[in-house]
Amino acid sequence: MPHAAWLDVAGSAITIFGQSEVVGTIALGVAIVRRGAGRADWWVPLAVAAVVAVELALKLTIAQAPPPRELSRSVALIPFIESPVRNAFPSGHLARVAFLVTALRWPGWTAAAAVLLMAITRIYLAEHWPSDVLGGWLLGYGVATIAVASSSAGGRAAR
Repeated sequence: MPHAAWLDVAGSAITIFGQSEVVGTIALGVAIVRRGAGRADWWVPLAVAAVVAVELALKLTIAQAPPPRELSRSVALIPFIESPVRNAFPSGHLARVAFLVTALRWPGWTAAAAVLLMAITRIYLAEHWPSDVLGGWLLGYGVATIAVASSSAGGRAAR
């Protein structure tokens, strides 16, 4: 199937923002700034570790193969960063981005656009099936919702 090389590069560049290393660095930075500001919810961004742990557990237990390699359009912009697990469910990129935008309480349309863009790139690049990205979104959104609610409940209890 013919495709534009610039879309392959653009999609691959966008997916860098869903890498564990990038999301983890952002989460750590936000947690440090919040802690320094004396915020009670400083720890919420660090719950991304739970997302990564659950993602890995699911990938090790659910044998969902990714789309065939010959369909892949990914461009190795950072070649040394590779997933240690070949199973595709759930999409870690989607899980981490959905977590981050929910945990940081991005405005609804901005959060939706970020998640949708990541979902489209993962499917376009033939790295994941639609069910993988849906599973990733549910994982990230679910963990973030629980972390934010726990933080809010803890803040009310401390008053």
